[in-house]
Amino acid sequence: MFTIALWSFAVFLASVFAAVLAGITLAPKYGGAVRALVWSGAAVLGYGMTIGSYSVNLYNDTVGILGLSAMVCLVCQILYKGAWSEKLAVALMGCLIGNVSTFMLCGTTDTLLAPRLGLIREGPYDTPNLLFFIGLKVVVYVLIALVYGRFLRKYVHHTIESVEGNMTLFLPALGVSVAGFYVINLFSNSNGIYPDHPWFFPLYLTVCVIFVVEFWMIFYSIDRSAAAARNAAELNVATNIQQSMLPCIFPAFPEREEFDIFADMNPAREVGGDFYDFFMVDEGHLAMVVADVSGKGVPAALFMVIGKTLIKDHTQPGRDLGTVFSEVNNLLCEANSEGMFITAFEGVLDLASGELNFVNAGHELPFICRNKGSFEPYKIRPGFVLAGMEDMRFQAGSLVLEPGDKLFQYTDGVTEATNAKSELYGMDRLKAVLDRNRTKTPACILPEVKRDIDMFVGSAPQFDDITMICLEYRGRKGSEV
Repeated sequence: MFTIALWSFAVFLASVFAAVLAGITLAPKYGGAVRALVWSGAAVLGYGMTIGSYSVNLYNDTVGILGLSAMVCLVCQILYKGAWSEKLAVALMGCLIGNVSTFMLCGTTDTLLAPRLGLIREGPYDTPNLLFFIGLKVVVYVLIALVYGRFLRKYVHHTIESVEGNMTLFLPALGVSVAGFYVINLFSNSNGIYPDHPWFFPLYLTVCVIFVVEFWMIFYSIDRSAAAARNAAELNVATNIQQSMLPCIFPAFPEREEFDIFADMNPAREVGGDFYDFFMVDEGHLAMVVADVSGKGVPAALFMVIGKTLIKDHTQPGRDLGTVFSEVNNLLCEANSEGMFITAFEGVLDLASGELNFVNAGHELPFICRNKGSFEPYKIRPGFVLAGMEDMRFQAGSLVLEPGDKLFQYTDGVTEATNAKSELYGMDRLKAVLDRNRTKTPACILPEVKRDIDMFVGSAPQFDDITMICLEYRGRKGSEV
């Protein structure tokens, strides 16, 4: 019976160690006296259960590994603050560290030294060897607890905080790791691999190395998941900032009867390089801009912000749009260390006469739909891109819109949308869907175009930003449409 009590105590110490690690990691919910009372009661119960289990079968570790681990997990849920998954993860982590250190450091050391010290005569459960094994565990556990408290606890706190205490995703791996030691014990005991067996040392050393690597991988995956979550949150903020910079309230100018305008952007990633803009230059002139920054993601979005701001700031009443783009081009070249460029189209509509002055910096051809006619691409010669080369001179052009005419402008993400067969959406399909909806308002035309693109693309991923703007000129109040 004394041998059973010693062996039970040796096994029981691993759970005490796990409880210590959990206690110095988690935030207490109750005072020290209450925690001491509950842990003491759990210790008496757990030690009694272990003695009872080993009295029946000295080689059955069900209670010694699984039962005591479950008790540590249960008490942590009661005594400490935090999400249930956080408390369970910390408790399982303590049990896992206890099991790994027991078998890797204590068990293997005992296997190597005890025979040479003459502590094992008939078997590993001799009293001198059990006392030596218990002493080893106490020394190892104290050293690990000191190292953990000094160096690792902050890292564990940081890791848990990085996922806001939600450790649910990582519980299966920790639970399987703790249960894995029981399965290995069951296998070794069933095959007679006890501490005096020649395969005991290499078996448990190999197993412990595997679990140490797995333990590291668990926390590494938590760190990576937390980093991904932080990046997603930051990209979400960037998306909201970008969307807030684009005019998104429609109808945009409900008090103005001379025109109707609608625009939409669907980035290929969380943030995109396309942008659109429209604004009143003065009481009689409306400006509209569609542009596409080379590249995607955050760098393109940042360059987009610069380009959008410069174009709007330089578009002033009476200024030639060719001059505007020439000045913007030089400023963009100065702030272009990444070698990006922008294709852009800007038009300024005289609301009284319908004259549209425009400038095209390497952008797509706009579609014009004359009143009661069909949409046709407007043949203009695109100039050079913005930020491509300093001191470029851009030439403005002009056309006249009659009441009822519509202008549709877009980025190449529309015509270059690709389906699973690597086919491009193309100009012909775009013209067809525009013609089918030519009698509708701009707010109705753009969703129909996007729906047609989605049907064409199907399940294929979106590779480029899709941006569209549609302007209908209605003329001065009282004009015939």
